Amino acid sequence: MAPRRSSRAPSTKPPSKPASKAAVENAAPKSKVNGTSTKRAASPERQDAPPAKRSRSAAPKSENEPPAAKPPSRKPRSKTAATKAAAEPAPKKARKLSPVREKEEAPVNVQLKPYFNPLPTPPEKKRPGLLPFAWGTGNFGQFGMGPDVLDELPKPKRNMWAEAEMEKNTFGEDKGGMESVASGGLHTIFIDENGKVWTCGVNDDAALGRITQNVPDPNNPGSFLSVDDLTAIPHPLQSLIDENFRAVKAVAGDSICAAISDKGELRVWGSFRANEGSLGFSTGLLHQYTPVPVLELSHKPGDIEKVASIAAGSNHLLVLTTHGHIYSWGAGEQAQLGRKVLERRKMHGTVPEKVTLGSRSRKAVAIGAGAFHSFAVDDKGDVWAWGLNSMGQTGTGYTSSEDSVVQLPQKVKNLSKEELGEDVVVSIQGGTHHTLFLLKSGKVYAVGRSNSGQLGLPDDHPAFKDRVDDDFVSEPVLVPFPDPDDPVVQVSCGPHNNAAVTKSGALYTWGQGVQGELGLGDVEEAKTPQVVVRKDGGAWFAAAVSCGGQHTIGLFRKKN
Repeated sequence: MAPRRSSRAPSTKPPSKPASKAAVENAAPKSKVNGTSTKRAASPERQDAPPAKRSRSAAPKSENEPPAAKPPSRKPRSKTAATKAAAEPAPKKARKLSPVREKEEAPVNVQLKPYFNPLPTPPEKKRPGLLPFAWGTGNFGQFGMGPDVLDELPKPKRNMWAEAEMEKNTFGEDKGGMESVASGGLHTIFIDENGKVWTCGVNDDAALGRITQNVPDPNNPGSFLSVDDLTAIPHPLQSLIDENFRAVKAVAGDSICAAISDKGELRVWGSFRANEGSLGFSTGLLHQYTPVPVLELSHKPGDIEKVASIAAGSNHLLVLTTHGHIYSWGAGEQAQLGRKVLERRKMHGTVPEKVTLGSRSRKAVAIGAGAFHSFAVDDKGDVWAWGLNSMGQTGTGYTSSEDSVVQLPQKVKNLSKEELGEDVVVSIQGGTHHTLFLLKSGKVYAVGRSNSGQLGLPDDHPAFKDRVDDDFVSEPVLVPFPDPDDPVVQVSCGPHNNAAVTKSGALYTWGQGVQGELGLGDVEEAKTPQVVVRKDGGAWFAAAVSCGGQHTIGLFRKKN
């Protein structure tokens, strides 16, 4: 996951400031503040923009539904015509073939070919439901625990608000919980068992995808709901509910967010930032306040390209399609888009374009991103990287300053299928200057900055010998875990910290966490993976984890 506007000063706490009050939804009352400024209220013009965008893209909404049945064609119009056709062999043959031709015609909105990459699917529901826990710093409401829990939490703390809502079946029947979580710079996105998207935290740059200011109080005409309640307590994105968007996965950058549905539909909201400040959402639009479709993919009769997966850096997005294609857009100053973006035309980077892995015929099966760098795994098991490599974080090697930026996708060292003994990389997560690679076998490799324990390696590890620079390792190395028999099933990266969940429900963290991000109490730096949730004993089973800019959210299931 990507850091929030503080990636250049990893050990310094971000300055405290009031929680966000940006107006960000189409249902908002008109505001008198200039929408193009960085102030928190949105202009009426900006509020009207999202619905217009949705209406232009409304047509593909039903693209997976078969078209209405067509009436049979070429029927005789009279008994005379029918008798004549029976007497003449040629017309008789044509009449018999006509229905066959109609049956062979492929409905244009039905997928007939098997997808190269499958559509995303919701996970299996298990009981008890998953309850959010939070640790780190939540002074902007990113914990989602309400306005009374905005301080620093050095150890995981259960979300009492979410626990109460689970009792009401808010997130799913039979006390269902959350399915997944994505922690952004200073905000958090949850997906519940109903497929609804919930957001909380800072909304200065439309990261929450909904209005948080000047919201009328339905119980008190003339009054408005509390901004603190609207940002510190998770609220669902009603616009997605209204279009029956069943979310399966969400990603969060600094202020750019995206979600995909079980039908392979993509929705994006928020804003990109460049080095010198706000870049905007797209040409002529600074912020996108509600989720909108962005990417137009190819539609052919019987073959409809959809979105299979998404990944987010600090200020860029990657999309993997069902056909194995990769698209990127956002800020591209560090080559994280896999193409050259001129400084004077950097807004062009906010337009999605294809990324080529060496040749156009090569297809991808997985994607990943760090703050300013990007990754993909191709169908042969090779890993590709591009973007910022100032501390070896791409894993493509580093011999001099000329290797600080990888302009076009290059293969990552030591991680090919052959080098891994037929094992393969299935997930890639990156921080500001380091990266984690999760293998199908449950092993984890790390590369990049290492001066604060980011790689999870002990001081005497061979990788630290004969390095180009004492602060980083430029080729991926295997991370040792306390229990090698308990494979890792998920990893997540913060700016300089990491977390990993194992098959048996254990949770490990390591790296630098000066604001409690490690969940290890007063420990601010862990050079090797440390246990936060135990595999054996204890009351909770760790199922998922997501590291944000200065907070971490875990989804835990209560043990019997």
